[in-house]
Amino acid sequence: MAARTLDVSIIGLGNWGTSLAAALTAARVPLREVIVRQRRRTKLPAVTTVAWKNAALDARVLWLCVPDSAVAATAADIVQRRPNLAGQIVVHSSGALTVAALGAARRAGALVASMHPVMTFPSRDVVPLASVFFGIEAGNLSARRTLHSLARKLGGRPFDLRSQDKAMYHAAGTLASPLLVSALTAAMEAAHLAGLDEKTARQWVQSLAEPTAHNVFTRGAGKSFSGPFARGDAGTIRLHLKTLDAHPILAAVYRALAKHAVKSLPVKNVRALSKVLGKSS
Repeated sequence: MAARTLDVSIIGLGNWGTSLAAALTAARVPLREVIVRQRRRTKLPAVTTVAWKNAALDARVLWLCVPDSAVAATAADIVQRRPNLAGQIVVHSSGALTVAALGAARRAGALVASMHPVMTFPSRDVVPLASVFFGIEAGNLSARRTLHSLARKLGGRPFDLRSQDKAMYHAAGTLASPLLVSALTAAMEAAHLAGLDEKTARQWVQSLAEPTAHNVFTRGAGKSFSGPFARGDAGTIRLHLKTLDAHPILAAVYRALAKHAVKSLPVKNVRALSKVLGKSS
């Protein structure tokens, strides 16, 4: 039996779905449908949307680009409209959920998988997918090979994930992007509290953060680590914590990152630093 054409239907056209639709179109991967709950204009002139009631749902790959909380219900809606999914692959985009969320589709005969883009999509503006990592969770070898091929067609870099590793994997991604934004925002807030105006605080943090990130990824974390922790300056750390006491959330962020630094990075005077960090004030 000849293999089906590798075509894709996207379900949901939020920030991520918009970039995916653009990438599929650019890569000349047949985009059968972009299915939405409510019709809306898109920023993509070559893409039109289809309402659920008119959806054929007959592409080889049905790619769910919906919030995590909607994945299971969307899979069930697909099955309600198309009870036999034999020969199709139903994929969700979540980095945290496993393929278990697609149980309804699996019971209807589909192969199920997840394919998570390791990238940030903060708006409907198209983000290119060239060189983007794709974490692929697929128990079926055929589905896994198909999705690896699809990721490469998009210019991406596919790698395999196990179901039992998904939560930790997604926690790592959250630390690397949204919580990194939070850490930088905390630094800007502290700079503002020190008397810098908002614009200067942002530029001041940027002047430190950008070369630091560059150094970490080119020289390694240990060779990029400096400041009072690297020197083992417990007195300075005590002074930091004292002034941060009036700002409990900033203090908690500082203390958590500091404890991680003492455990994982080359610091001097570890015993004294640990003693200071172990105190509440």
